[in-house]
Amino acid sequence: MTSLEKRTVQISENGKTVGVPALSPKWVEKRKFLHFVSPSTISNGIDLKDWCEITQFLKNDLHWLLKLPHHKFWSQIIYDKPLNASLVSFLQEAPRFYSEEKDALKALPTAWKLFKETQDLVLLTFVRMATHKESKDCYISPEMFGKLIYDNFIFDVPKMMDLCVLFGPTNSVLLSKMFKNIFVNQPKYKYDLEETAKGLVQVFQLILGQLGLESSQAAGSIHCGPLSVEELGELVVYTLDIAATLWYFIDIYPEAAPLLIDATIQNQLSDFYEKSIPSLCRQIETLSPNMKDKMVLNLNLARKFLIQIYNALLHSGSVKLLLAHSHDDPSWDREQPVELWLDWLTCLVSERQRHFIIDYNLIFQVQDDIDLITQLGIQMDSTRVEYIKLGLKEFRVEFGLSLTPASLRASDGGVDPAKISALILQVKELLPDLHESFIRVCLKHYDYNPEAVINAVLEDNLPPHLSEGHNIPDQQQPIPEPFVAFDEQTDISKKNRTKTVHFNEMRELLNDKQDMKHIILDRVDEQLAAEYEDEYDDTYDGHAVGSEEPDAHTGEDELRRSFVVPRILRPKMEEESEEEEENYNQTEEKPRDHFVTNPEEMRALAEQRRLSRRGNYRPGPAPSQRNVVGGPRGQGQEKETIVARRHKTENKTRGANHNRRYMADRKRREF
Repeated sequence: MTSLEKRTVQISENGKTVGVPALSPKWVEKRKFLHFVSPSTISNGIDLKDWCEITQFLKNDLHWLLKLPHHKFWSQIIYDKPLNASLVSFLQEAPRFYSEEKDALKALPTAWKLFKETQDLVLLTFVRMATHKESKDCYISPEMFGKLIYDNFIFDVPKMMDLCVLFGPTNSVLLSKMFKNIFVNQPKYKYDLEETAKGLVQVFQLILGQLGLESSQAAGSIHCGPLSVEELGELVVYTLDIAATLWYFIDIYPEAAPLLIDATIQNQLSDFYEKSIPSLCRQIETLSPNMKDKMVLNLNLARKFLIQIYNALLHSGSVKLLLAHSHDDPSWDREQPVELWLDWLTCLVSERQRHFIIDYNLIFQVQDDIDLITQLGIQMDSTRVEYIKLGLKEFRVEFGLSLTPASLRASDGGVDPAKISALILQVKELLPDLHESFIRVCLKHYDYNPEAVINAVLEDNLPPHLSEGHNIPDQQQPIPEPFVAFDEQTDISKKNRTKTVHFNEMRELLNDKQDMKHIILDRVDEQLAAEYEDEYDDTYDGHAVGSEEPDAHTGEDELRRSFVVPRILRPKMEEESEEEEENYNQTEEKPRDHFVTNPEEMRALAEQRRLSRRGNYRPGPAPSQRNVVGGPRGQGQEKETIVARRHKTENKTRGANHNRRYMADRKRREF
């Protein structure tokens, strides 16, 4: 049988058989479809009996619609505009799973049963509208199906989002099949989804404008002072509705995540969370307990959905891609998903979106993602990973939150005593004079961080209630740890005990390589200068040289007296000079007894003794000292230094130790 758009149905008119197209207004039955009325009107002017009567009419109409044949059903859907308006009214007015109207309906068994039956019929109607092939005889071609639902506004992105928040918690699998069929047969909905993402950004700005956190022009609203209790409650419910709708849509149709990422919805989401949630928390905190309980519940639910949305977007472009391609071609680029993950988390830390990243880490541990990526054999940038960890730790310290690792927590919700004992021993290794009870109290105050305890004690920076109890006896009970709520102000005293890491300054310091370059050049100059400090041959250092033979010693610490010319044989002038020299030596202080005598001085003395034995000793001028060290590198060298260096290089092989020049060249190459 042909498809519905090409099929004709034979009917009899005035005694004649006429062919009528299967899709035609002729098949439309005139029927008055009522709009669904919100249950909130039951207590606001409408009687329960009237509400049940209206809902019963709607239920009967939907029951009749679902029983229609294939061609009549689609003709009614396409050409009956009041029917579409009736279905839209239910999507807009039906109570959500978090609304108070639903709780009110549950208190009325008859009304609740009627509502559930009507809700199921609405779902079945949309399921049939999203199905282009019911059987081998009743079907619409995919091309025509996509054209019909798009041109006649049978489905649009807002309708699909409303379906998600209404039926997603209980019928996510069925909705997922519906949406895949819709997006596959009509790709134009992807463009509509991109436009919807831009509209969500305006919705976020609208809420911020109501809170006075965004400019009135950008937000499209005017903030007029503090919000009333009713306005605050409506704003919290509105935030929850947006968060729940977007979360269930992404959860049911994950293919929408890349389109939302292209619209940078993740940046707007985290920025909206960072600005709006603390402001709402502060305003709710001022209300009476009976008013704020429901608001706190709705706000916490909205926070959870917003964080889940961010995690779904993040994982769709990073972790899920890595897991999906873990066994694929090794040539597949695995660095891009890792870079996306690092970029998103680094952006949160650098922009100091503290509330958002702290809450995100409470639900989705950042360390779990790092461990998972590492287990896949992917090397992450350790500098950026450490930057994220340090930033998260700093934010938690600023809010006075616990830094206790998950591995330290026992199953009963406390802390493992064995781990506490190990931490106490770690502190006592450096501070053995402290009592164990005092260390235990300090560990609890500093969130079981032994390094923080040691630093606080050594720097004498303990808080007053701990510094006064430095000698707490062992039987004293630990001081209770104060609880710091998420939305409370920062504990300034605890913040002062912690050294804050300024990441922007750290990055600027590491990027500035000019000082490091000077340090390296100075070090190279010192090493090069060290090559020319060997003014003598040190091969025989520590050994007797010249006339000082090992058997010439009279004792272990006494050297043999050098040979001198007898006084009677000396010339008169030398005798007088000798007497003057002896008198001078008597007044001169005794030279320092070096452990090893300078070989250069020993060679000079040996030369003098050799000449004196020959009888023609004439002390001449001292040899000139050649300066081979010179000045700092890069400033030029004097001519004497250059000549001295050349002379030393050319004469390294003149005396003993003939391989000295080769060893000097080898040392230069190795350096």
